[in-house]
Amino acid sequence: MHSIPMLLALTLYGISTVFHLLAVSRTWPHALRVAKPLLAVAAMAHLLAIGHQHLGAFPPPILAPASLMNLAVFVGVTLFVVIDLFVHTQLLGSFIATVATVVVGTLFNNAGVERTAAHLEFMKFVTPVHIATSAVGFLCFAVSFVASLLAIVADQRLRVRRGQGWPPLPPVSRLEEWSAAAVRIGFPFYTVGILLGAVWAYWGGDGGAVLLPEYLLGVGVWVLYAIIVLLAATTGWRGRRAAVLSVVGFLSTIPIVLMYALRRLG
Repeated sequence: MHSIPMLLALTLYGISTVFHLLAVSRTWPHALRVAKPLLAVAAMAHLLAIGHQHLGAFPPPILAPASLMNLAVFVGVTLFVVIDLFVHTQLLGSFIATVATVVVGTLFNNAGVERTAAHLEFMKFVTPVHIATSAVGFLCFAVSFVASLLAIVADQRLRVRRGQGWPPLPPVSRLEEWSAAAVRIGFPFYTVGILLGAVWAYWGGDGGAVLLPEYLLGVGVWVLYAIIVLLAATTGWRGRRAAVLSVVGFLSTIPIVLMYALRRLG
């Protein structure tokens, strides 16, 4: 599975993910025009990689869990590309591309390749970038948490006291805008942190580090914020429910930080 065709597919998935994230963050709204064709090309390259692996009888065997997972990613991406030709799903591709990049990158890096001095040197770059991007994501989610919490309080005041109370708070609409903007900025950073975390789990860890609780919870938090971003981008989702979900999302990141710190310090 560690081959040039697989590396090509992984690279194309990664580039497609970057363009999708540019669209999600509204940095370049027209990035979807590039991202979607790239995802289709990545799927074709992935098919080439799967054929190269099995026609050449390279490990792992076709019925091995890693091979079945690899095939499932290809099938999932292909189904999305075909469905998107008839029903435009807008930003859903950003999540498909990201998941494909994480899974394919994990399989590529865990294909029985021995860790060499070059890998260890690469980890010296990956580790700080992984920590930095994750930290920026957490910080943005914290801003969203505070804004969402205040929005809930302000909304409750409007319902009960007609907006009266101390301390005075900004309008609910403004707090919701701040919360949404913070998530929109933090999500791409957190996604990069997840991607690099998958790389570290195999090249910098012990090969099974991706199953540690903090990493599994981290992926769960990513899914939660992905739902928030998708709903906000496609339906303009706002209000108390959106605020509550943002609060829950940030609270879910706290155990990740604590488990990470305890594991490193303990």
